[in-house]
Amino acid sequence: MNVSSAALLLCLLALSAPAPGQPLFEDGFENGLGERWRGDPGRGDIRITEYAGNHTLRLTRDAWAATVIPLQGRSGIRVSASFAADDLEGRDACLLETSLDGQDWQTIGRIEDGQDDAVTLHRLGAEQPGADGQNWIAIRLRIAGNTGNDTCWADNLRVDAEPQRLELNAEIPPGAAPLQRPVASAAFAPAPGTAPLGARTVRLYWQGGRQADGVRVLHDEFDYADGGTVFDIPALDIGLAIEGHTVRPLIRGPIAGDSPDWEWVIQPGWAGRLASGRARVILPVALQERNANCIHTGWLALDLADGGRSTPAVLEIGAETCAYFQFDLWTRLDVALAPAVAASPPPPDPAPLQRRPVTDLASRFPGIDPEMVGSPLEVTPAAMSIFGLMIDDTLYAGDCLTRFGSDPYCTVLPLPSYSLAKSVVAGLALMRLEQLYPGARDALISRYVPACDDARWTGVTFEHALDMATGLYSDPGFEADEGAPELWAFMSRSDHAGRITQACGQHPRQAEPGTQWVYHTTDTYILGTAVQAFWREQSGRAEADFYTDLLAPLWRELDLSPLIQTTRRSYDDTAQPVSGWGLTLTLDDMMKLGRFLQDGTRLNGEAWADPDMIAQALQRVPGERGLQAGGPDQRYQNGFWAWNAGPALDCDQDVWIPALSGYGGITVALIPNGHVYAYFSDGREFAWRRAAQASNAIEPFCEVQP
Repeated sequence: MNVSSAALLLCLLALSAPAPGQPLFEDGFENGLGERWRGDPGRGDIRITEYAGNHTLRLTRDAWAATVIPLQGRSGIRVSASFAADDLEGRDACLLETSLDGQDWQTIGRIEDGQDDAVTLHRLGAEQPGADGQNWIAIRLRIAGNTGNDTCWADNLRVDAEPQRLELNAEIPPGAAPLQRPVASAAFAPAPGTAPLGARTVRLYWQGGRQADGVRVLHDEFDYADGGTVFDIPALDIGLAIEGHTVRPLIRGPIAGDSPDWEWVIQPGWAGRLASGRARVILPVALQERNANCIHTGWLALDLADGGRSTPAVLEIGAETCAYFQFDLWTRLDVALAPAVAASPPPPDPAPLQRRPVTDLASRFPGIDPEMVGSPLEVTPAAMSIFGLMIDDTLYAGDCLTRFGSDPYCTVLPLPSYSLAKSVVAGLALMRLEQLYPGARDALISRYVPACDDARWTGVTFEHALDMATGLYSDPGFEADEGAPELWAFMSRSDHAGRITQACGQHPRQAEPGTQWVYHTTDTYILGTAVQAFWREQSGRAEADFYTDLLAPLWRELDLSPLIQTTRRSYDDTAQPVSGWGLTLTLDDMMKLGRFLQDGTRLNGEAWADPDMIAQALQRVPGERGLQAGGPDQRYQNGFWAWNAGPALDCDQDVWIPALSGYGGITVALIPNGHVYAYFSDGREFAWRRAAQASNAIEPFCEVQP
């Protein structure tokens, strides 16, 4: 069936009607193509295929299939789909295309040679600003190939629109009637032309247990949404310091409470007096998973009331950095306010980095394509929380997109570290101890961790644990142990005794320490436990804490945010820092840390960490690249990854780029020319070749590698 004109495409409009509050359209091809689709096999073929119970649309050679989706005049249109491919070569490509007239087609996503392993589904998509207010949009899935073996599989086609706007009026509507639909993010932005508020400190609080008015679950790998209390709003009790147009919470970092599911994170926001005379307060807020690191971000808006009575508020969650659980939430709340006297001033907020839009790279460095940084061909835009490239002291940053529009408080967006903490907590803590007490890296795990005091751990040092090279493992396959059910059991524990007992006893001894890399979060937890014991022995204080004593002062010296002054700990009297995951931080924090690392951890002209260990971690010692980690172009050393970018950059030699990596799609690359590239995402995509190429084009570094 051929579709070659807008008139023919329009006949499909009657076959697809969006449901209110749902995506305008989605199709996983589980029921075949159906009547909504038209296509042309060309010299190839169109068919539905099945693999492991999942159906996909298979296109070969030069085939295509198209459909038309009614838009009902909506705005904020986004089209996305997933593609896998096989046998692409040269200019062959799988293409996601859109049209507003059925004749002129725009490519909004493509995968090509090098992305065609016949297995991996790459998520593609883009906003369609030209479709705002239109009645329909045509979508085409196409393969541009030249032989019969060129193959594309398409799946998970989706069309989304910005939620129909409910603007926050001059006064938030009172009462307890449920909020019927989400609020556009623009309604939470600072209001121009408002008068500042006088200085005051207030207590904001509400009781927990109230269910949200509205929820839309987008992704739920562990069935969190099936019953339980996950969408009950947790209690909150916090002081706010208000002055002028600024409101600052008196507590920063995750706030533990009675909720079995969540902890609050409250960030600095905006305050102002509206034309109606009402005093409006808007706070960027987040729900962080208890005993884990997933974080779901949004906003809280309320009007200040006099003297402790309740006041209406609107809470909304519309974005996250969380690979396994994604949802939208909106609700009205009755919150209480009372005057408060702050026991201490709010934590100081750091000076922000000089920030420019990533698009400014084109004017600052002629010939550079900003699309190479945070490339949608590498990280799906819908999965991207934030990204940026720091050159000298300027951060070229992308926007913070939510499902309700751009986040007005992008600069203070709280982010999870996941395994970045293996580098900046466990790694830097041991490097600091080695600088203070030479030989600390060679201390034995079995001496400082009683649960590991058995024959399997003989000869295993602190540095072996940092290198993921203890010699204890069950399966040497790439991250096979890390994906085993035992790790989930370990991560689900909240007490230190249970965690350390399982971590020490989980794997048999199979290799000499220092000879075989096997990735284990448990090894980093063991190291953190050993570092705590070593620090207490050296300091002579039974209550000494390596995170509070060694790292938090460094964060203050580097002018990092109050978020990172705390870390995840065991939920017991031991309060053991988890060391391998669990920081909450901002993009500015990570960029400042990256700059510190690029400088060799020199602080005020002096080495803060052991120079040899940091040089090894940063790939600055010729011939010492670390153990192979999953492939010949990946190494791991002193808690840092490294990727050989030489072939990708067409360099004449190997070029190893050190990087920090976190679960779900988090990367911080310390590029040899001094640049720092970072992105936080949750689509399990770890790809940044294009960003490295852009950095190299700005300031070549092929010859910089030692």
